[in-house]
Amino acid sequence: KSPLLVFADSDLEQAVKWSHLGIMSNQGQICTATSRILVEDSVYDQFVDQFVQQTKTVSKVGDQWSPDTYQGPQVSKLQYERVLEYVEAGKAEGARLVCGGKPLHADTKGFFIEPTIFTEVKDSMRIYREEIFGPVVVISRFNSEEEAISRANDSTYGLGAAVFTKDLERAHRVASEIEAGMV
Repeated sequence: KSPLLVFADSDLEQAVKWSHLGIMSNQGQICTATSRILVEDSVYDQFVDQFVQQTKTVSKVGDQWSPDTYQGPQVSKLQYERVLEYVEAGKAEGARLVCGGKPLHADTKGFFIEPTIFTEVKDSMRIYREEIFGPVVVISRFNSEEEAISRANDSTYGLGAAVFTKDLERAHRVASEIEAGMV
């Protein structure tokens, strides 16, 4: 559940590119996957639109050995089913499914899931709080630096985090306040 914070002064193109890589590479099956993206309110809608476009354009799902593939299968049938259960939980709890969320039948063997994006996510929802280990991201908004830090730290996980801002002082300040092994 590594948080990735996007401030309004960020280079949004770079923030979108790297946040997409952070969750969708390795099918989201790594402990440092940036599966919680927190975006400053004034650029939230623009970020979400660009992130969805990036996902639809870049996240080609298929044979993990093909050089054209960006996202391969889940590691097992059990993990595949677990991820799909989280997608259903997100919908049941009222999150907005923007993109993906369905099984995908690729032209190869494996357990594939469409890259999945949720918005309108509350911090109390399972998809926000629990480790999914799949191609599922939640994008939520924040209004202040203090709120972003508090919400980034409101997790039992703390391996990694990322901060996007052009303000170097803010970057250092926020990074020093985030409780993670690496920022």
